Amino acid sequence: MPVSSSISLERPTPGSEREEATDLLAVKDLTVQYCVNSGRFTAVNQVSFSMDRAEIVGMLGESGCGKTSTALSLLRLLPDTAIVTGGRIYFRKRDLRLLAEKQLRELRGGEVSIIFQDSAALNPVMRVGNQVIEVLRAHSKCTSRQAREKLHGLFTSIGLLDFDRIFDAYPHQLSGGQRQRIAIAQALICEPKLVIADEPTAHLDDTTAAEILAFMLKMRETHHTSFLIISHNPEILAKVADRMIVMYAGQVVEEGSAEDVFARPLHPYTETLLRCSPARGMPAAGAGGKKRFAFIPGNSPNPLEVLPGCSFSARCADRMAICDSRQPDLLDQCGQRAVRCFKYEAQ
Repeated sequence: MPVSSSISLERPTPGSEREEATDLLAVKDLTVQYCVNSGRFTAVNQVSFSMDRAEIVGMLGESGCGKTSTALSLLRLLPDTAIVTGGRIYFRKRDLRLLAEKQLRELRGGEVSIIFQDSAALNPVMRVGNQVIEVLRAHSKCTSRQAREKLHGLFTSIGLLDFDRIFDAYPHQLSGGQRQRIAIAQALICEPKLVIADEPTAHLDDTTAAEILAFMLKMRETHHTSFLIISHNPEILAKVADRMIVMYAGQVVEEGSAEDVFARPLHPYTETLLRCSPARGMPAAGAGGKKRFAFIPGNSPNPLEVLPGCSFSARCADRMAICDSRQPDLLDQCGQRAVRCFKYEAQ
């Protein structure tokens, strides 16, 4: 049966059935630069974070903040114009940057998979059922019948009910929502340890998005799958994430439990970003009585420009003199939170 759109998305309280945390993924000081005609710019600037088994981590930020570049770096899928200039990426204590390409191919799809935000990544001249089964048979030994049976169960779980028709369809014969579900099926068919989901609900209606999020929660509980969910929409992450990483201009500016970050954001950027969400408030009256939603004034910094101070200072309502003179460090807050802001230096 498909997951009902009205299903509760409350995160279950960790209990005895959840195995002890194992530091599944550890990213240390990751730095990514892109080569352009005028030189290089830094898209990811010394980003560090970790993930445990059966954990859902949300990575939040505006477009261009470095979320997708961080995600693609994990599986060495960056475009040719990008260079990882520093850092380490450990998955189950193996440094992924040191693996040979053959070892990476075995890892991709089998132990770590990625859901791209653009379902156009599907092969336009191959039936979608075969595209999913191809992933399964690349990483496990099974007969055609066994593969088809497993795929039937997965399709049903993510709301693709007309199995025979969808299995034999080409991508152009399916709706955008169905194509996105096929991309999700490709990522989940091998029951990987870690799924990187880049805007997995961006092109889906509310009902379909709720079903996909509910299925991710089910995968976490039944298979101990971890999810790194990348989104610019805080309301999506609020429904499923255990922990939040907020990025701005290529840096982590805040990190903490999802409950704490949403209830009490520390960084001015996080606070403003959450306030801009339509679900968090009604439009305020502006000039001439016209109503408009909250917004972050100004623009993100030019990535080709190296700023001496905080990258958010030009847009920050709490701006201080020190913000323009040097960059703040990521400060630990009682071991539970971290924030990159001078307001907390003395605390």
